[in-house]
Amino acid sequence: MINLSGSSIATILLVFAALSLTGCQTLTAPSSSSEAWKAPSTKTDNSSWQSLRGQKIDSSKPLTLTDLVNLALQNNPSTKQAWNSARAAEAVKAQSESLLYPSATVTATLTREAGKANLSAADYNDLVIGPEIELTYLLLDFGGRAANIKQTTDQLLAANYQFNQSIQDLLFDVENTYYGFYSAKASLDAALADLETAKTAYDAADTRYRAQLASKLDVLQAKSTYEDSLFSLEGAKGQVNAAKAQLAQTIGISADTEFDIADPEKPLPTALSEDDVTKLINDAMDKRPDIAAQKATVESSKAAIKFADSALYPSISAGGTADINKYHYYGDTTARSTDKSYAAYLTFNWDLFDGFNNLNKKREAEMNSEVERAKLIEAQLAASADVWTKYYNFKTAVRQYGFGESLLETAQTSYELALESYNNGLKSMLDLINAQSQLSDARSKLIQTKKDLFVSLADLAHATGSLYAGDITNEQNK
Repeated sequence: MINLSGSSIATILLVFAALSLTGCQTLTAPSSSSEAWKAPSTKTDNSSWQSLRGQKIDSSKPLTLTDLVNLALQNNPSTKQAWNSARAAEAVKAQSESLLYPSATVTATLTREAGKANLSAADYNDLVIGPEIELTYLLLDFGGRAANIKQTTDQLLAANYQFNQSIQDLLFDVENTYYGFYSAKASLDAALADLETAKTAYDAADTRYRAQLASKLDVLQAKSTYEDSLFSLEGAKGQVNAAKAQLAQTIGISADTEFDIADPEKPLPTALSEDDVTKLINDAMDKRPDIAAQKATVESSKAAIKFADSALYPSISAGGTADINKYHYYGDTTARSTDKSYAAYLTFNWDLFDGFNNLNKKREAEMNSEVERAKLIEAQLAASADVWTKYYNFKTAVRQYGFGESLLETAQTSYELALESYNNGLKSMLDLINAQSQLSDARSKLIQTKKDLFVSLADLAHATGSLYAGDITNEQNK
């Protein structure tokens, strides 16, 4: 049976009160599978969202692609993540370098002792203060420290290259979403043009019907096409809003921020010869940050083998200690004394047998190095296929854009002739609607192929490790 005094009970109550004041809460699982879990009523940290809300951009003029890139580099969190990862790798490298220096440890003890014995002469009552300093330095570890530093240095290189890759990825995302928004706005303009041509056909049918030159069916068919154009127009408006939100997310601002974009500043070049693809593939192997990062990872894995190998050999360390103990005795008389001691030592340490643990660590490091080497080859093969595919996607987009311009010109002329022929009674409403549909389809195809042309060149630049699309053509013109 446990008896608690009043002071003990008070102490326990105080502990529980302290826990409740510091925010200790008991969380339970949801009460049923059909009701949402109710979160505890705690104040959440919205500082990050308020920071986003506080960002201001110059919306007095349309933003160019360069403006958008600058905003993305300042606001998008993806590059900040990669940057902090690189800084963490730098700190890891500094940790490995710390083994090149001696280590010093200071400890201190304060002991108060008192005791009564049967014989008064054996009583004790004293106070002991004992600071101590110990200095150790690793003299020899058969290359373990050097290998560890090499390993972390290559890991830092890989993290730095990954940071560069994050910048390249962000620039491509900005270009991609910029051209997506630009194309969505062009599609809205095309939808308005389709609505205008549908209204023209509807008015023509109504005029001929009132003059008793056309049937009611012509009017209904034209009206149906006109209403379908209204339906498509609303869809185009929604696509513009969605594309704007994607671009806002990419440049790191809230989706409801007011801004507009400028049209592309200059037409993109379209001249790349068939011989350029081999040079682009070779350039990609030298310029792509992800390839460089994997190369650094391979070198890091080689250093890991040497680090693991050093554990199979002995290590030698030197050290020294110094301590002082001050005694203060209490009793019939008060007495004090001081003891000092110093020591130096040389330590030889060798794990003669550890169940083959260190040996298997070395084998593990060797196999991991082979894995990283295979990953490098895999990445290089993937990069060559990526460049090849993106190159011919660009060539296809160039040709399709040329055909798209011709198609739109032909469809526009066909529609104008069909409208004129219908007004003169030479063509039916179905002929006019068909010509109108072909014109709408030609407009859409030209917008899509123009977007494909922009994006495919940006995609090719990304595949070759270039920051901007213009870098490719600049290299080819050298």
